[in-house]
This record gives sequence, C-alpha cells and structure tokens, in this order.
Amino acid sequence: MTDGSGNYIPQPVATPPAGWYPDPAGTPRRRWWNGVAWTEDLQYPEPPVYGRIAPTVVGPDTPVYGPYIWIIVLLPVLSLISFATMDLGAIFNQAMTSRSGSPYTVEYVLGQFLGLAVYGATVTLAYFDRRRLINAGFVRPFHWAWAFLYSGVYVIGRSVVVRNRVGRGLAPIWAWAAILTGSTVLSIAKLVAFLPLLEMMIRTSASR
Repeated sequence: MTDGSGNYIPQPVATPPAGWYPDPAGTPRRRWWNGVAWTEDLQYPEPPVYGRIAPTVVGPDTPVYGPYIWIIVLLPVLSLISFATMDLGAIFNQAMTSRSGSPYTVEYVLGQFLGLAVYGATVTLAYFDRRRLINAGFVRPFHWAWAFLYSGVYVIGRSVVVRNRVGRGLAPIWAWAAILTGSTVLSIAKLVAFLPLLEMMIRTSASR
C-alpha cells in the first residue's frame, strides 16, 4: 500500500493468538505461543481416540505442585529427628549386655515403626499426587509405584516429567536434595561423636 505521494507504507503483520502450536524447533511436541513470542512450555499432544473426550491440556498456568508432593519431600525429616534424638550408646549397650545380642530398646523399636510409617505414607501420597496431576491435565505422569523403591526416585522422576511438560516443577528435587544432604551430614557427625564412646564401651566389656 502507498500513500498519496506514492511512498510504500508497511502493513502490520498479524500474529496468531495465544495457544499451542507445532514446535518451530521441529520436535514432536507443541510449544506455547503467548501471542507475542514462543515460551519454554512444551506439551506432548495425545492422538484423538474415537468415542473419548479429549483430555484437558496443560498450559503455562497449570499448577505443578500440591500438598502431596511437599509432604513426601518433608516426611524424611521425621526420620531425621528420630535418629538425631536416638541414644546410640543405650542401643549398643543393650546389644552388648543382652544374651541374644538384640538392640531392641523401646527407642529403637519406635524408630523402626516410624520408618515403616514414613514409607507407607510416601507410597500412599505418591498415588494421590499422581491422581492430582492427571486431574490437572497431565497425560501419563510419572507412576506412583516407583515410590515403593525410594521416595527420592518418585520425587526426581515426577519432577523431571513435569518439567519436560510445562517447563517448571523442579523445586521438590532441590528441597529433597537439601534434606538428604542435611541428613547425611547429621548422620556422619552423630556417628563420629559416638565412636569414642563405642571404643570405651568395647574396652570396658572386654576387661570384664
């Protein structure tokens, strides 16, 4: 188009509305166009199935966290507190003085029950967390049964899958890693502090 003097007037280029479009990078996924630029949000499109309602799709505003995943991440703190308050000297002394060599003090038994309770709660919460992701629109999120192996397996797998779908969701990994690091440091410090007492108890037992 030109003006009255014959000068060319550039016309504004219409941009498509915000939505999911084939990834311009050439991957089989779809990428979110916010109406101005491409974002890092990606989505695996599910092929249509006759007679079935199309699933809800995940978008940039889809919630990726929830109470279940955060409880899973924080549950090991209970075991950490139990170990931090455990009297290793009493447990070892019980094992040394008992005829059967059993370390089963009341404190030890309660710690074992707490560990089993944390394990069972982790598996149960992983199941409900996966259901929550499905209801939010995620197709085939990380399976909850991986929690049977270890809570960290589910936390890492779940977070990576969510990150690949919407471009965010790794916060539970960092929180879990921080708790794991703290647990390791505390365990080493507690065992190192216990070694002199252990040596003394062994010498006392041997001199009897």
